Amino acid sequence: MAKYRTTDVAAGQGLFITVNLKEQLLPGTLEHMLDELIGTTIDTSVFDKNYRNDQTGASAVPPAVLLKLIIYGYSKGCNSSRKLWNLSRENIVAKALTGDMDIHFTTIADFISGHPSEVQAVFTRILAYCNELGLIGGEMFAIDGLRLPSNASMEMSGTRQELEKRHGVYQRMAEKHLSRHQQKDELGEVTEETRERFEQQQKRLRAKIANLSSFLQTMEPKKGFSGREVKSNVTDNASAVIRSSKGYVQGYIGTAATDSKNQIIIHAQAVGSANEGEHLPELLARAQGQLAAASVAKLEGTEPVYMMDSNYFSEENLQACKEQKVQALIPDIHEKRYRQDNEKKRYEAGDFRYDETGNYYECPAGKKLTYRRTGVLGGREGKEYYAQVQDCRRCPLSAACMRSKKEPEQWKDGRSLFITRSNEPRSLCAAMREKMAEEQYQAIYAYRIQIAEPVFANIRHCKGLNRFTLRGEEKVNGQWQLYCMVHNLGKCLNELNRRRNTA
Repeated sequence: MAKYRTTDVAAGQGLFITVNLKEQLLPGTLEHMLDELIGTTIDTSVFDKNYRNDQTGASAVPPAVLLKLIIYGYSKGCNSSRKLWNLSRENIVAKALTGDMDIHFTTIADFISGHPSEVQAVFTRILAYCNELGLIGGEMFAIDGLRLPSNASMEMSGTRQELEKRHGVYQRMAEKHLSRHQQKDELGEVTEETRERFEQQQKRLRAKIANLSSFLQTMEPKKGFSGREVKSNVTDNASAVIRSSKGYVQGYIGTAATDSKNQIIIHAQAVGSANEGEHLPELLARAQGQLAAASVAKLEGTEPVYMMDSNYFSEENLQACKEQKVQALIPDIHEKRYRQDNEKKRYEAGDFRYDETGNYYECPAGKKLTYRRTGVLGGREGKEYYAQVQDCRRCPLSAACMRSKKEPEQWKDGRSLFITRSNEPRSLCAAMREKMAEEQYQAIYAYRIQIAEPVFANIRHCKGLNRFTLRGEEKVNGQWQLYCMVHNLGKCLNELNRRRNTA
């Protein structure tokens, strides 16, 4: 028969173990670096102005302790205040970082959501520390966005007309639900369990009706980039319906400007819109300001290169890049060389040649499109040019040019062109298209994906940020910057360990 060892400790017997909390923070780990940096090199006195308990009130948890816990917890995938609270009670490393303080989850939640401007100041100081370690090149950057859902219900999203319709639907549902319950009650079919379930369902429906009614009374329709009304949201109107890799979600886009040398995030900002491209002038100005605040030296006689995807391609954005004195590399997704299956696409503005002297366009078949008027389409001003219907009816290229399902003999108008500022021959967009056609700039732009995408992969998959847990653009922005701090501090740790190993 097998013989086994008995346990050395009887069930229920306590252990008396001496634990030195400081010894739990091992050199070369993130927690050891946090304990040395936060509160010393990374000054947290900026939070002091928010406390008014010097004469009366209980002692507050030091901001340095809260920052250490939050950054450590975020690095371990704990993205809620309750998880951070449990971490501080159950994890010996977290206990060492907090000095074994019992920090309630409400204190943690209030700190994360209540100090967005102070978090920005800490982010800048960490960026300066990255620069002191020589991690920032300051020559080439990539700007991109991570699309994530937030703490907002997509069910409560819609235009004013859609929300009013939904309000009526909920009212009819509540009335029908009440009527059905009364009928069952008269027949004696209602038990205590079904009555409780009915009351809970009624409570949820009435809450939705009340929230919609209150929102509709003060609602101001939101306008999109095109000038048309876009969906508002009852639970968090600063958020937007955005298209992500997992379909449409109600949330924010976490944008980041990343340096190419070591993938340090120089600026992080969450925006509540369907397309982050419209925020480029603001993102660019703040990124440049962050570099200046972090004392990142600019090379004399050179312009920093900022690479972005086609969502940022517009005349306004290129003008902003010119004013900020940066060199932009942005492809146009509608340009033929960036399209697939070109033979299946209709001829677009780039396929028509402009004659400046006569102010007309020449189509691929050699026919003229003359200027008719200046108008507005999709919220953008532009010029309209029209071809003669007789030319289009007889054109052998009409199948690749016209969208009409009618036979050519039934066409009442010829092909028209709407030329916005971005499509004008001498526009900044036209110059960018020519620039991106050159091999040297295509070779440079090929590095964009390996600068930006690993950063988002680290934050989303390694650090576990799969959704924003707060409401309101300012609060979400603070949480996004905290996660970007975790990424930057991870880069600092790698550099410090490299120096330690090579010393």
